[in-house]
Amino acid sequence: MPGSLLYLCRFPLKSGVTSVCKQSHVFQNFNRGRLLSSKGNNSSFIQKQFIRGAPRNKGDPPQQFVRGAPRHKTDAQQHLQSPGSVLTKHFLMSATIVSGSFIGAIIVSYERSAQGTRRYQDYKVRIAAFQFHFSKMFLYIFVTNAVVFTLWRIPRLLPFMQRYFLASPCKEQSVLGGFLSSFSHENFLHFFVNMYVLWSFSNALTARFTHENILAVYFSGAAVSSFLSIAVKVFRRIPTPSLGASGAICTMIGLVGCAFPDSEFCIALIGEIIPHSFSAKSGILALLTFDSLGVILGWRFFDHAAHLGGTLFGMWYWKYGHNLVKGQSRRVVDNWIRLKKFIS
Repeated sequence: MPGSLLYLCRFPLKSGVTSVCKQSHVFQNFNRGRLLSSKGNNSSFIQKQFIRGAPRNKGDPPQQFVRGAPRHKTDAQQHLQSPGSVLTKHFLMSATIVSGSFIGAIIVSYERSAQGTRRYQDYKVRIAAFQFHFSKMFLYIFVTNAVVFTLWRIPRLLPFMQRYFLASPCKEQSVLGGFLSSFSHENFLHFFVNMYVLWSFSNALTARFTHENILAVYFSGAAVSSFLSIAVKVFRRIPTPSLGASGAICTMIGLVGCAFPDSEFCIALIGEIIPHSFSAKSGILALLTFDSLGVILGWRFFDHAAHLGGTLFGMWYWKYGHNLVKGQSRRVVDNWIRLKKFIS
């Protein structure tokens, strides 16, 4: 079955920065404005709840984006953390998540093998004439994203969600926000499309990799892609936060494209209406080209840096990372056995 590919995954959060960032006076007048709609009837639930900084007069564009306005740094940009400080903290966090994910996957695989546990069960769901197959691995990710999506709708939790579930170089944001933002979605369409694309690619991976391994790749892709996204924001002095699972999903796309080079992709939801397909190689090349241009030219509608980082990490994992993890498995298991004996 061809994988469903749709470029509607990770977005910069619309209309500015979070209220957590705005607790600092330097963020009070900041508003993104150009490609992202201001607060209003058509804005998402998240926007209506905590996005502020709209133009003072209804219909007026933000001052910094008025044609001919002086091009000076905003207070928010001037007060961002130094690049070295931000990148060091987020790099260490990303490295911890990546190494912890794969070490955890190796240990869980060993324990399951030692206990003689069978493979994870796959599930089938029939809706009308359609039948869906999905793995327990996908179910874990789906439920996690659904829970986070629900938590965003609880007003009392908004300060917590803003601090820990958005990716931003703003110093008021938690360093965990880069990783956890991969489980946040702005609206139901954003959530649905991302989960649909993930489902279409995850089924192919379960035939080649263990569920633990896939989860480790997914979490690592989320961490790496978010780090690259934050790095680009830091160097371009952009405090606008972003959210979405696309970095991790692009990791899966890159991995599937390399692991199954003869597979075919199609545009999600369109393939069922207008049958079409294109090679995995062409799809990956198109993604890399589009995202590279987005990063170079500074396009901001999508988080191109996160998409690019995720795709490249998936390709790297297939070519080098898989063997690297395999080579360290014995050492990790030996250390785990020694630790268990020491504890007992």
